[in-house]
Amino acid sequence: MKNKKLTIFIVFVLFLLGGNHYSYAQTNDSKLANHYFNKGEFEKAEVYYEKLFRKNKTKNYFTKYFECLVYQEKFEEAEKQSLKQIKRAPFEIEYSFRLAEIYEKTGRQNKADDIYNRLIKDLSPIPSRITNLGRIFSNKTKFDFALETYLKGRKIIKQGYQFNLELAKLYSAKNQPRLMINEYLNLIDYSYSYKRSVQNYLSRAIDFEAEEDKIEILKEELLIRIQKDPSNQTFSEMLIWMHLQKKQFSSAVVQAKALDRRLDLKGKKAYEIGNVCKSNKSYSNARKAYQYVISLGQSKPYYKLAIENNLEVSFLEVTTKSNYSLEELNATVNDFENALSELGSSHYSFSIVKQLATIYAFYVNQPQKAEKLLDETLKKPMSSKEKAEFKVLLGDVYIVNDKVWDASLLYMQVAKELSEDPIGHEAKFKNAKVFYYDGEFEYAKAQLDVLKASTTKLIANDAMQLYLLLQDNLGIDTAVVPVQMYANADLLLQQHKYSEALAELDSISKLFPFHGLADNILFKKGEIYEKQQNWAKAITFYDIVVRSYGFDILGDDATINIARIYDFKLNEPVKAKMYYKKILFEFSASLYSDEARERFREIKEELNGNIY
Repeated sequence: MKNKKLTIFIVFVLFLLGGNHYSYAQTNDSKLANHYFNKGEFEKAEVYYEKLFRKNKTKNYFTKYFECLVYQEKFEEAEKQSLKQIKRAPFEIEYSFRLAEIYEKTGRQNKADDIYNRLIKDLSPIPSRITNLGRIFSNKTKFDFALETYLKGRKIIKQGYQFNLELAKLYSAKNQPRLMINEYLNLIDYSYSYKRSVQNYLSRAIDFEAEEDKIEILKEELLIRIQKDPSNQTFSEMLIWMHLQKKQFSSAVVQAKALDRRLDLKGKKAYEIGNVCKSNKSYSNARKAYQYVISLGQSKPYYKLAIENNLEVSFLEVTTKSNYSLEELNATVNDFENALSELGSSHYSFSIVKQLATIYAFYVNQPQKAEKLLDETLKKPMSSKEKAEFKVLLGDVYIVNDKVWDASLLYMQVAKELSEDPIGHEAKFKNAKVFYYDGEFEYAKAQLDVLKASTTKLIANDAMQLYLLLQDNLGIDTAVVPVQMYANADLLLQQHKYSEALAELDSISKLFPFHGLADNILFKKGEIYEKQQNWAKAITFYDIVVRSYGFDILGDDATINIARIYDFKLNEPVKAKMYYKKILFEFSASLYSDEARERFREIKEELNGNIY
């Protein structure tokens, strides 16, 4: 009995050892095969792949074995092996494609085409198989056979998805735009949920800046579908989208109003398009959209929002001009005051209140009016976040009204109540500036040091700049005097006392001609002249900073300010583009890189890429 058990044990061990030896040998053969194949030694690789394939019959080993034969131009053997595989696995279409490949390489295109036609003829009504065959044809750039595949699939599968996306891509590859566009639009017909995807595909398939023929076809096909079913808003929305891609904002507004009237959307679509126009700085068209919504009356759901946005657009339209007058601003103020008189100071008009207070304090030199308006509004019920925003704005107004420590009290309240919120970080930064204005530099530095790690990039950047200004310019006995003078000038700028601020900055330069604040003084003068709409002088001072102190912390700030002036105030896009490019190549880590990249690209497109 013991001898029998021992014999069984020995046989079992030998079996395991044999199995392990077989597994090891196979792994070793596979490694050698791959090694020779990757080195291009196909004759050696063939030996191992043939051995592996005969033992395992897997598709992967056959593919490698087949490729070794083809690379060596052993077409007869490759054909023979392909035929064997087709016979063994007739439903694996990859083997048929291998055989067709041999036919093509040996000048027998008709026989290859016979295989392709047979594969299409034998298609079964299973979507995955149709898609798989079409994809293989497409990958091999056999677009006509791919088209036949999907069209045959459409015939044998009469319901559900009809391969619109695949057909559209093929028609695009074959430069048949009308057929391509129709397939994309048919996909939306199949399911509205594809609308956004179709818009993305069309924006890649059509150059809306140049391909007028394709755009005209898209417009025609959309109008046909709109006329066929006017109650279906999908294709009207697509027509509006097309106008927006072309930056034809006026046409988009016209279509949005027409759609709104036709389907009684109560101003929704016109309001949405107004917002798009506003974000694209097409202010006159935005106002047309908002005014249409307002004309529908107070009972409509978008009435108050349209009033609010229309006022904001009116303000932006004035202040983004290269030069604007006090009369223009006062006319805008009257519009705001009339709106508040109609709506009353309530939760629904808080945005209007904030905007009007900002204009009072920082544009028309009426900070007392701003203070009164904000004081009254703060007595109304509101959320803690809204209250914080109003308090910070009131603090800013207190600064203008020379109530610096009243401002500090409000900033501290907000910083304490919303310490983890961006508005709390903003309040803390502004409070640090109050101490900086007052000469409490060490306390200000301590607060700024914490804010350098703020999650709000802009606050962190501003905190870093002010911290470094104090760090770099304090340390010797006389240093505190020029820094205090600079802080005074900074406060005067915030209070819109521009002449006094310039005089203070000039005094620093005269009394301390070689002080390290030189670049800050130049930059601050640029800011002052910019506030005064003296664009030429602003550029002059910013440019000195760029040329003489471009390596320092204010280099990218001065550069982006010059770019924005040329871009939005002087309407000189060629010069603006130069400075945006400078940000991208000389200040690649700048906070302004994303803005510069976007405007650089947009200007290049607007100018048809003709400038460098």
